[in-house]
Amino acid sequence: MVRNNMFYNIAKQLNEIFQDVDSYRAVFEIDRPQSENEINLYSEMKERAVLGDKSARDYIIGQFTRILNTPVFSLDDNVLNEIVNFDKILQNDVRVLFELLLSIYDMSDIILKHGLSIRITEQDIRRIATLEKDGIIEKFKNRTEKLKFIATMAYAEEYGQSVIDTLQHHNINEIGIINKDYVYIVFQGGKIYLEFLKFDNANVILNIQKKTTQNSVINYDEQNPTIIASKLNSNRVTVAGFDSTPTGEDLYYNERIFNLKKITLEEMRDTYGTLDEMIYEFLVLNQRGRGSHFITGADMGVGKSTFLLAMMEKIPDCWGIGILDTQNELQAHQKFPWKNIKTLIQNSKRTISECFVTMLKMAREIIYVGEITTSFEVAELINASLRLNAGVGATMHSASPFEVITNLRNLMMGTGMYNRPEVAEADAARGIDIIIHLAKLPGGRIVVENIVEIVHEEDCYNSELVLNGPNRQKISNLLNMAQLALKKYIHNRSYRYNEIFRYDHFKGEWIPVNLPTGQYFGKIAKYVDKSEIEKFIKHFSSAGNLLPEKEVG
Repeated sequence: MVRNNMFYNIAKQLNEIFQDVDSYRAVFEIDRPQSENEINLYSEMKERAVLGDKSARDYIIGQFTRILNTPVFSLDDNVLNEIVNFDKILQNDVRVLFELLLSIYDMSDIILKHGLSIRITEQDIRRIATLEKDGIIEKFKNRTEKLKFIATMAYAEEYGQSVIDTLQHHNINEIGIINKDYVYIVFQGGKIYLEFLKFDNANVILNIQKKTTQNSVINYDEQNPTIIASKLNSNRVTVAGFDSTPTGEDLYYNERIFNLKKITLEEMRDTYGTLDEMIYEFLVLNQRGRGSHFITGADMGVGKSTFLLAMMEKIPDCWGIGILDTQNELQAHQKFPWKNIKTLIQNSKRTISECFVTMLKMAREIIYVGEITTSFEVAELINASLRLNAGVGATMHSASPFEVITNLRNLMMGTGMYNRPEVAEADAARGIDIIIHLAKLPGGRIVVENIVEIVHEEDCYNSELVLNGPNRQKISNLLNMAQLALKKYIHNRSYRYNEIFRYDHFKGEWIPVNLPTGQYFGKIAKYVDKSEIEKFIKHFSSAGNLLPEKEVG
């Protein structure tokens, strides 16, 4: 607590300098106009830094470091060591010790190198610091590094996210808070309780909740006790408090870290091993053919949004893309500034249907939804695919690709737009071409586990009751009607799943299972040259080991 107050006091003194032009001029010995410009820039960077802009955070820490190195603070080695003991690092409290480790190693490397899981205690941190102390001491022999570390701690304590500020820029999946004594992270799908990390009081958490959700279209307060927002670095923040949690001490915070800014399908193929060459060829063909696709996965943090963005990049630049999102989580235009992308944000003033109507009047060939969470999102997306021949794309949670149509049907029935489930199923089957299902392997690698085509099957059977004529004709007609009734009873769906690719977990490779149907190729042939389709079919067929096409699910 004493050291936290020390960093807080340093931050206050630094901020006072930035609040007063004359003080700032005196420190840096510059003219007034330059001082005013730099102070204005500082204010702008401070706002951006708290919303996850790492370069803005680095700028502020750099400015703090410069001032700490001036006579204003008179920080000689003795004073520095009173703030942080850079010589005998184990004498520091655990919060400082943890930050010293994070200044050298990424949190993911610390976890993997030292075999950490489930819970990290103060004893774990001190054990690791003992093992790594030579590297830490060596780094902080440099005076500038010492000042930068103190500046970082001061920034985090007053303007950043306190004890979790540094973690937001590390290669982990999530940061979570339950209360002032319970902080956890998610890494490779597993939750790890940071038992040693605590906030001074609940107000610190409340302040973090409010600062990090200021981009939301509504304010986080008693009237809106749960908020989902996006930071500038694409991280998704979900908070809950006030009357939505059991007590005033229960202030929930979850930050989903999207630290891989943009990954292409080529990188997924060549670097990450998420897919192979044949799957790559198929997905590129699908995007150029305006094929509708859903990205699914059962695990949290399996990379559905990242994969959706990689698919988006392969959409021809001559087409307009429309995105319906809750908080601009995808930030697609920033990632693909050369593409014709327009994003509409859902809010309390506009219904989903109204947003879709607006989007479609902007002449969008492709419609995307960042993540399917409501029944109306599904209904409108399917509607766009069927009525306007728009290619559609979305992500959604699903335990298996063979449950997607059932899941969509259940959602669509909740809109009031459908009275019969079989009609909802038929529309979903006609509106979606392929499902790309992702899975996380035990070692943390993410792979395309299945690619499945949704094949809509029209019921072409027709039989009318014959009351007149020869008995033979009547009997034949009755048999036809009985066969039709039996078929509808046994196979009461208007679709089937055609599995195209499957990942073999034992062999560690992808198996081409069945060719896409003529129905699928007929659709994309409107936009893709026939020779390219034939080339893919030849490549697929030459792979061998093809299984006979069958209904799955």
